[in-house]
Amino acid sequence: MGNETFSHSDNVTVNEEYIFNRTDVKVIFIILYTVVFVPCFLGNMMVILVVTFSRRLRSNTNFFLANLALADFCVGIFCIYQTLFNYLINSWLFGDFLCKLYMFVHAFSYTASVLILVVVCVERYLAIVYPIKCRSVLTRSRLQMVIGLVWTVAAIYASPRFFYVETLRHFLNTGGMNIICVGNVHKHNKKLVDAVNLVFLYLFPLVLMCCLYLKLGVGLWKSSAALVPFETSNFFRMLIAMVTIFAVCNLPQQARIAWRIWGYNYDLASNFSTLLTLSTFLISYLNSCLNPLLYAFLSRNFQRGMRELLIRGKQRQRSNVLAMVYTKEDTTSRQVLRFHSFGRSSSGK
Repeated sequence: MGNETFSHSDNVTVNEEYIFNRTDVKVIFIILYTVVFVPCFLGNMMVILVVTFSRRLRSNTNFFLANLALADFCVGIFCIYQTLFNYLINSWLFGDFLCKLYMFVHAFSYTASVLILVVVCVERYLAIVYPIKCRSVLTRSRLQMVIGLVWTVAAIYASPRFFYVETLRHFLNTGGMNIICVGNVHKHNKKLVDAVNLVFLYLFPLVLMCCLYLKLGVGLWKSSAALVPFETSNFFRMLIAMVTIFAVCNLPQQARIAWRIWGYNYDLASNFSTLLTLSTFLISYLNSCLNPLLYAFLSRNFQRGMRELLIRGKQRQRSNVLAMVYTKEDTTSRQVLRFHSFGRSSSGK
């Protein structure tokens, strides 16, 4: 995902009858991307605020989920519309450095999101299988170190984009020119990078999470229902849903990349390839949009925390209004007293 070319062509031959010259296709994709962007932006921002300000959500797992929401929030801010408009305009307009920075942030956000999902899975496994030992080992300071390491690893993993990503000029048969933001094939092995991304950012995390959650699920199923708290089983279902959404939403993107690497009939310059690429990106971004909706519908603690935050906001707004009213009344009473005192002094004279 983080090593894509954000133009409809990777070679010199450019399709002159570009699919996004059609207004109806533009409108459809703008609507679809907006439908994903709005809940991604608002939902993840709400998760960050609720976990930050709600005392009932200050747990180790929710600390990681807040960081996951931050990574998904970055996907919404820096990736969704940027990817869309690169295809709509079909030319990079922001210079070489911003091209490198954009590709870096795109890979950085996605990598951090995947790594945090894995960390949440491992933390839950340790907390349930080894609850006593976990309390002394997984302290808040150590968890903060882990999350700092996750963001650092994501940044290091994405940093080679500053070396091999650049802007290239493609001249059209009509005499015009397109500038594309692309990974230079002479500076890196594109197939190798895509294969590494496929293994380490999709297949390996997915297999690891499935194995750990399957083991946890079997353990919870064997336990008596009375011994498993409702919140624990409900939270476990939410995490299973998150992994399922990760697998489903990223599968089309990874399958397309695998087809592009090892397939023989993948035409990079075709309109079908353009539509397929933009569609698989949209589905992968849907992952960042659905995570906060899972919290809202499956986590009762999050629902309570959200109510507390909204009630606190209303109370603060009400207190501000009352303060303004009291200030106005106090100012008015002072003016009246000054008027009366001025009248008495005048009559005394």
